[in-house]
Amino acid sequence: MKMKPCSKSLILATATVLVIAARAAGAEPSPSADPLVAGFHDPPKEARPSAYWLWLNGYVNRDYVERELKEMCDAGIRGVCIFDMGTRGDKATVPPAGPPFMGDRSVSDIAHAVGVAGRLGMDVELSVASSWDMGGAWVEPHHGSMGLFQTEVNVKGPAAFDQVLPFPTLPAKAPRDADGKPAFYKDVAVLAIPADKRVPGHDFVFKLDPPGVHTLSHAVLCNTTSDDPKRHGKLHLFAKEFSIAVSETTPSGDAFREVLRASLEPNAEPQRFDVPAVKARYARLRIHSGHNDRCDRVQLGEFELYNTEDVNVVVSHVADRSRDGAELIGYRSALGQDRTWSSGNINDGNKSGAHGGWSSAGPPPLLVEDPDSIIDLTDRIDAEGRLKWQAPAGKWVIMRFVCSNTGERLKVPSPNSDGLATDHFSREATLTFLKYLTDRLETKMGDLRKTAMKYLYLASYEVRGAIWTPDLIEQFSGYRGYDMKPYLPTLSGSVVVNDEVTARFIYDYRKTLGDLLVDAYYRAAVEAAHAAGLGIESEAGGPGPPIHQVPVDALKAQGAIDEVRGEFWPKRPNADGMWVVKETACAAHIYGKRRVHMEAFTSMHHFQDGPIDLKPSADRAMCEGTNHFVWHTSSHLPPEAGKPGWVYHAGTHITPNLVWWPKAKPFLDYLARSCFLLQQGHFVADVCYYYGDQGYNFVLPKHTKTLAGHGYDYDVTNREVILTRMSVRGGRIVLPDGMSYAILVLPDRPDIDLDVLKKLEQMVRDGAIVVGPKPTQTNGLTDYPRRDDEARRIADRLWGPCDGKTVLEHKYGKGRIIWGRKPREVLKDLDIGRDFRVVYPLDDTQLDFIHRRTAHADIYFVRNKMPVSKQVWVDFRVDGRVPELWDPASGQMTPQYAYISEDEIVSVPLRFAPFGSIFVVFRASGDNDGPVIAGPVRIISPDRVSYTTGKGLIDHPRIIDWDGSQAELMVLKTGDLMVNSRGRIALVPSVSLPKPIELAGPWSVRFADGFGASHTASFDRLISWTDHPKDEIRYFSGIARYQRSFELPADWLDGNRRAFLDLGRLWAVGEAFVNGQSVGVLWKPPYVVDITDAARAGRNELVVEVANTWSNRLAGDARLPKDQQMTRTNVQQTGGRSWKETPLLESGLFGPVRVLPAKIVTVTPK
Repeated sequence: MKMKPCSKSLILATATVLVIAARAAGAEPSPSADPLVAGFHDPPKEARPSAYWLWLNGYVNRDYVERELKEMCDAGIRGVCIFDMGTRGDKATVPPAGPPFMGDRSVSDIAHAVGVAGRLGMDVELSVASSWDMGGAWVEPHHGSMGLFQTEVNVKGPAAFDQVLPFPTLPAKAPRDADGKPAFYKDVAVLAIPADKRVPGHDFVFKLDPPGVHTLSHAVLCNTTSDDPKRHGKLHLFAKEFSIAVSETTPSGDAFREVLRASLEPNAEPQRFDVPAVKARYARLRIHSGHNDRCDRVQLGEFELYNTEDVNVVVSHVADRSRDGAELIGYRSALGQDRTWSSGNINDGNKSGAHGGWSSAGPPPLLVEDPDSIIDLTDRIDAEGRLKWQAPAGKWVIMRFVCSNTGERLKVPSPNSDGLATDHFSREATLTFLKYLTDRLETKMGDLRKTAMKYLYLASYEVRGAIWTPDLIEQFSGYRGYDMKPYLPTLSGSVVVNDEVTARFIYDYRKTLGDLLVDAYYRAAVEAAHAAGLGIESEAGGPGPPIHQVPVDALKAQGAIDEVRGEFWPKRPNADGMWVVKETACAAHIYGKRRVHMEAFTSMHHFQDGPIDLKPSADRAMCEGTNHFVWHTSSHLPPEAGKPGWVYHAGTHITPNLVWWPKAKPFLDYLARSCFLLQQGHFVADVCYYYGDQGYNFVLPKHTKTLAGHGYDYDVTNREVILTRMSVRGGRIVLPDGMSYAILVLPDRPDIDLDVLKKLEQMVRDGAIVVGPKPTQTNGLTDYPRRDDEARRIADRLWGPCDGKTVLEHKYGKGRIIWGRKPREVLKDLDIGRDFRVVYPLDDTQLDFIHRRTAHADIYFVRNKMPVSKQVWVDFRVDGRVPELWDPASGQMTPQYAYISEDEIVSVPLRFAPFGSIFVVFRASGDNDGPVIAGPVRIISPDRVSYTTGKGLIDHPRIIDWDGSQAELMVLKTGDLMVNSRGRIALVPSVSLPKPIELAGPWSVRFADGFGASHTASFDRLISWTDHPKDEIRYFSGIARYQRSFELPADWLDGNRRAFLDLGRLWAVGEAFVNGQSVGVLWKPPYVVDITDAARAGRNELVVEVANTWSNRLAGDARLPKDQQMTRTNVQQTGGRSWKETPLLESGLFGPVRVLPAKIVTVTPK
């Protein structure tokens, strides 16, 4: 029987009731009958959190390894990633230096730890380097990270040229031999380039922020004093003439129109220039000249551009962190990432110095209209660098391009483990490195397949300055099909032919680097690991913008490895801390990988957070696709470390030294149960977005752009998946692992990969619906312009008369092309309603969700994004199944009898605590003929109605345990009760309950020994410890034990009575004991628990233990002399503040504490 929903609320007035969940029709099966239930009750280790187990400074106390791992295992952490790492902070409190990573002692320590973990049933990963990126002491210079460096010599012909070409200046940290010469270098090319033309100036192209079109008001430019004032004089290298151009559409050269040309005065003061009130999405700053005629170089300290709302729309670093900042998307200069005088300094908000200003390397870049005019002299240079050449008439620049080491080393290695970072674009370098590592492991451990070690871990790619590999000329030819040498000058800012051809080459160059990173690094690493019986897990393609510009198609990189990993920060300064979560989840979905691992809770806010503080970010990460947490971090902390001990300089530290560690398991179980359910079946998405093929590609966080809008979910895909994994079946776009989508959406760009376009034509012909603009060109110079012509012919067939304005749709074969309509509108026309919709109150923005589907169940995880309670009705796009509420915090599963089913939609009432969450699971089919609300229903003060099931889950009306004729309810408040079930009415007049028992002071509070308070204090009223007049309590970190007794009347525990303990508020984690029996760990609101089974009539002893974090004690110790301090740790600040400046965190039990009565009543609607 299906009902038409009206105003959705159970009519329950006056009395508040708690539903006793029944095991009647639709009851859950026993754990052995359903693997979904069994895994939820006891999640397997694949779902349980793992952690980075940091061996700081490479130090390991082998006598403590087993105890530490056992404590982690008992708490619910079932995997570790051994990570040799250096230590930052107070040098007096860091660990002693351990052995060199992968030396004999290091390998022996690893083998010991792997053996212990295996006996405990834990899995082990090994990070392949001491810190990151891949690299180590055994990396030789010819396998080290490479850059491309150049020198220039000006020649006027005709003339005989016979000189040793100058060798490029290399980074100071590049390795050198005993004579000071580069340890490795290779001449890449020597080119003679016509120098009669140069581009008009030094160009900077910005994508304005916030994204969108702005009306401009004025610009502010500021010169900077030069790096060598004695040499350059009073004019320094001040910029002089400049211009500003804008574009509303694209950042291509012909789209810009100049709106201002002006001159700067020769001083370092900010100078304002009014700009016409024009509209702009992109802006181009061009520096035409400088004041100093004695030097070709020019410098600028800062460029600011303001809109009519007085917002600087080109600044890259926003002071209040309210937005991501503008992006510098175009700049003509040598490619690289040296921060001194770099292009990124021109809009970073810092106006002075080598790290605050920009400097050109010389005059504006060359303009070479004919690439055939470039003369290749590479074969004429001898081993000493001497070039003999007869220069033709005219002006020439001889460019010498040299590949050599950047000197990039490990980021934070342990003291005895420093080394070069590898050349990540070299397959030989990757295989050599990993062969050494796995050989060392096998020598000590034997067959790695028979150990607890399962994976090698490659950390996020954060190599800086690596833009080359010794055989890149040959690799480029193999990937792109043409010789790149004539276009090398573009890498130092020159223009070859024109802006379009130059941009096409840069695209090919970047795409080649990306292909090499995937093939020579990630795929080669998988090959090496598999040969040793291991897999590769990696944050491949990450961290990505805005943190680091990784030269790769991120989805392709993730698809190349065995296990994908991203990361998230609960409190990331100046960026969305979830910037790679959706990307990693998409990669898993489109490449058929079950688990979405996430480096979790990365942070600079040491010892600030309890579980309730971490839960919102964990829940958001799960709604974006995470289904396995890798805790960042858990340092190895033997007794000599002290407390809180040695920790990494970033992270939310989960160790046995954690104050709330004894009460951590329920939160870890919450994550495990959630991840188990989110690992089941397939992700449900209606839309698949193709993110184009720009060489370097990344996925934005969920709903960064509204995309399909709230209530729909989506994946993002790439070229490789479209070409090799995507097909059409039954009108849906499908992947071989079971994922499917209703529509494919193209990026709003004029360019497209030709092979992708060909595949799209086939898919549309087979029945796919593709939404997006008609492409007009391809990318790159491969077979250009023939490929552009072919792309236009295919696009003409596919799009037909569809122009996105007057004609919005074109049928082609069995499918359709749609242009000019939003994906949401297309889905609506396809009769695909929202998968998740809040219908009361009408606000979709305050809840978030993710949906997984198995053969036998629909699984929704729903979270409250807000710090306040929410009561809602939610529509789920499910047909013919009955909802159940699965609580990952308690492990309880409760039938949800209150729902309305209609037209493939099930409407369910839900109530959320602040930042609350729940799984709504649809398993059994049902005809809605049970005790479901039906008929005209009106809302009667829904805030006066609340239910609970089991121990402490407060929820929205959940109807009744039902045996076909009677319902049992648990009443919480005195008053009349009326239940309307499909027109049948039950009246229970004058349900009488005693008043709640208020447990006011005094409370006896015992503070644990050793960390600030070693005695018992009496609290007349419940206050934060930080408000206590005594410093030993005010700065206390630890577990305090609140104790008092209370009297419970005998009739409170009669057969139809229950008693609940309500602790009000507390921080960070609490645990309640009644008469010596634990009744539950309380780590999130509501802090309410059923105490009926532990309580007795008469006198009862109540104990409430509350744990906080180390922050307050560290803040207190910062005010004491060293010899009086109680803590020991290397980190000297948190969140950018010293411990002395860190505000104290409100801690303890705040109440009000009450014992609540409840009464079971039987209701028979008639």
